[in-house]
Amino acid sequence: MEIKTSEIAVLLGGTVVSGNAAMVVSGINELKNAKTTDISFILKAKNTAEAQSSAAKVIISDSVDIIEGKTIIKVKSAKVAYAKTINLFYPALPSLEFTAQKASLGKNLIRGEKVHISDFVFIGDNVQLGTGTYLYPGVFVGANVKIGENTIIYPNVVIYENTEIGNNTIIHAGASIGADGFGFVEDEGKIIKVPQIGKVKIGNSVEIGANCTIDKAAFGTTIISDMVKIDNLVMIAHNVTIGPGTIIVSQTGISGSTKIGAGCVIGGQVGIVDHVELGDKVMIGAQAGVTKDVPNGAVLTGTPARPLTEQRRAEAYMMKLAELFGRVKNLEEKNK
Repeated sequence: MEIKTSEIAVLLGGTVVSGNAAMVVSGINELKNAKTTDISFILKAKNTAEAQSSAAKVIISDSVDIIEGKTIIKVKSAKVAYAKTINLFYPALPSLEFTAQKASLGKNLIRGEKVHISDFVFIGDNVQLGTGTYLYPGVFVGANVKIGENTIIYPNVVIYENTEIGNNTIIHAGASIGADGFGFVEDEGKIIKVPQIGKVKIGNSVEIGANCTIDKAAFGTTIISDMVKIDNLVMIAHNVTIGPGTIIVSQTGISGSTKIGAGCVIGGQVGIVDHVELGDKVMIGAQAGVTKDVPNGAVLTGTPARPLTEQRRAEAYMMKLAELFGRVKNLEEKNK
């Protein structure tokens, strides 16, 4: 694919502010590996020197207007612009109507156009598949599942019965959606399983990483709202609700009946206890342990999680403990 720099600028909502707007490019790459026919990008002004030495002739930037010998497309956000440019040169493959001979299809399957069902896919009874949905090999879809349009389910994903998945959602390999929540009670020395009779509902434009687990509700619904992005190896327990646009990084564990607001960012290896509520726009640092409700806009870190400034102050005091201990010991010796 070849395209003029001026045309890319229009698609990105940017402007060619210096250089040759008629220059043609045919690919995109990072600065150090770019060819003369590639477009590249800088995310910060400090990368200008690296851009200067790169073979790329066209640079996307939100921080500089001129680099000698380069054509600059000025945009509002370089991160957003390069993501859009990657999609321009590497568009998603369209789903084509296909059902493999080795797929197993249940009764009353309803599907839209251009649904792709690969080998060794199992589909239970009364399932609905939206137009353009793509099921990779080894996917299990339980009874009464509803999957929206243009959704991609990668290999060996397990989707339990009664799950609902929206449009334009991606579920990566090995994820488990709708397994029983961890519900048990003790009765005279015996541990009794509490039946989990709810379901999972996943919204539109959600992405779920490889080997994630999202449990069905004990009653009602575990809810993953629109635009939620979940990294690999995240555990979400029964009856959790996650608000729109929240980002959850890998190895985080969210206990049952927790409610997380919209637009939150939760770092890697965070642990959140059950029945707490996090407000909107909350940020939780990596490896934090959240044990109580969190208000809107809070920034927390540490275990137990506390406001960032408070945690940093505590860390500063802790670094002085050896010095303070020595001073106290000297005072005690003087007073003997």
